[in-house]
Amino acid sequence: MIITEQGEKHLSSTAVSLTVTDLQVKRNRPNSLTCSTSCSLTFARQRYFWYKNGQFTGKNTDYSDPFVLSSGDEGSYSCSVYGYNSIFSSPLCISGKSCWSVTYKDRRVCVLEGSSVDFPCTYSYPSDIKVSDAFWHYSWSKEEPKDLRKEKQFAGRVAYIWDKEKNCTLRMSDVRKRDNGEYHFQIITYSQKGQFSGKPGVILSVTDLQVRVIFSTESHGQTVILMCSSTCTLPNNPTYIWYKNGQPVSNKLTRDNKLYLKCSENAGNYSCAVGGHEKLRSPDQTLSDCESCKTHLINDP
Repeated sequence: MIITEQGEKHLSSTAVSLTVTDLQVKRNRPNSLTCSTSCSLTFARQRYFWYKNGQFTGKNTDYSDPFVLSSGDEGSYSCSVYGYNSIFSSPLCISGKSCWSVTYKDRRVCVLEGSSVDFPCTYSYPSDIKVSDAFWHYSWSKEEPKDLRKEKQFAGRVAYIWDKEKNCTLRMSDVRKRDNGEYHFQIITYSQKGQFSGKPGVILSVTDLQVRVIFSTESHGQTVILMCSSTCTLPNNPTYIWYKNGQPVSNKLTRDNKLYLKCSENAGNYSCAVGGHEKLRSPDQTLSDCESCKTHLINDP
């Protein structure tokens, strides 16, 4: 869309359609697997790489060719696509006795800066293996995975909520923007090749709240719309709470994350919060008079 200085809007008659897919391993016949997507990927070389129990098998296949299993090839199989080798499919277990798996309830998590968050997680491993260590790690480092509890950045802010067998839930408190990134659960065993990292992991996005100002003349009279915005989508359809000069606003029109004001009554300091996290307010946005709100003119998304 193009908007001119005169306020004229010109919308293109063409558009780009985006379809997002993940990778899935499917078992076609007893001895073969395929790596599939729900739509055709739009790059030329669709070549898939194969992993067993989280380790690269050294084998790859063209998009139309199956990955052939040998007799007795038990384990958890996943795949990645050429050019995006760090993005794995969820594993498919071939024979339950020898399977590794890590399952996350949520793959993407958006939280408010300063709040706490849980990453629910369960795991399994071959019945004849004895685990020597298990921990969460952050994907920023190219070195050997390191237990989050031993990372200086997370000191005193992470805990493992393992109240039952095969539960690997991570709890992080006082989250900060520099905590953004991908987290994996790692299993270490006493066997020579006995380690498994749950990939893909959980991607954490940390946001604060900001009040954006929109000036509108399309409704009856001049209106100021305040929008409580975040850099990622907060879960569970949150309730937004508005404050004027530090006091809750209860007699104005609100809808979703917006507060509607008449331009003649906009003076004051405004902030917002979401229900359950009232102490984590946005910085104040000061509106002094009707003319000042015009300086904040932006387009309503």
